[in-house]
Amino acid sequence: MGKFMTLGRTLLFAVLLITLVSCGAGGSAQPTQTPVYIVVPVDTPQGGSAEEGSEAGAYPTPTTCRAEVVEQTYQNGRMFWVGGTLEERCKTEHDFAPGSGKIWVLILDKNGYEGDWLSFEDDWDEESDPPYDITLDVPEGLIQPARGFGKVWREKLTDEQRDALGWATQDEYKYVTDYRYESGGFVDAQGEFVARPGLHVLVTLGGDRVFLDEPSQTFDLVPADSSSGGE
Repeated sequence: MGKFMTLGRTLLFAVLLITLVSCGAGGSAQPTQTPVYIVVPVDTPQGGSAEEGSEAGAYPTPTTCRAEVVEQTYQNGRMFWVGGTLEERCKTEHDFAPGSGKIWVLILDKNGYEGDWLSFEDDWDEESDPPYDITLDVPEGLIQPARGFGKVWREKLTDEQRDALGWATQDEYKYVTDYRYESGGFVDAQGEFVARPGLHVLVTLGGDRVFLDEPSQTFDLVPADSSSGGE
C-alpha cells in the first residue's frame, strides 16, 4: 500500500482501539446502545470481496454487536469459531450447524503480537466426521483439537502451518463477546461507494483485542493489560 493508506490504516486502528476502550469492551461488556460513527479511509479499487452486508452505493456504518464465539488457544496462536455471515455472527446463540460458521486460524509471529490469519468454512458434521484422530500421539500437557477445529487443524492446514500453530493448550471455550466490523472500500467516479474487504475487531475471552485485516489476511493482537492502561 502507499503511504496514504498506511497512515489511514494506522489512524483507523487507533480510533477503533480508543472507541473500544472507552466503551469498556470485554467478555462481559454491555452492548453498544447507539451507533458509533468514524471516518473510514478510502482506497483505490483492489481485488477481493467485501464482507456480507455491505452494499455498493451506500456508505456503510460500522457494525457493532454482541456475538457468541468459540475460542481455543494454541502454542503459537488461536482458533475462533464465528458466524459465517454478519447476520449469523451477531447472534448470542448459535446452533453450530455444518456450514453456518467460519473457523479463523491466527498464527502468531515470533513477536507474539501479530501474524497470519486464515479463514475456513466449518463443515464438520458430527454424523459423518470423527471428533478427533485416535492414532495421533499427543505430547504431554497439550491437547489435540477436536470437532471443527480438529478437522481444520488436521486436514486444511498445511504441514508448515500446523507446525507453526502447534498443539492446543486449552480446551475450547464458548462465550459472548464484543464484535465490530468496518467495511473498506472506495468512491467511484459516479460518487458511489464500492465495498471492499475491511477490518474485524474481536475481544477474546481474556480481554485481548484482535484486529483482523481482510486485505492483507493478517492480524494484530493488543493484550488486555496494554489496552486498559495496565490495570
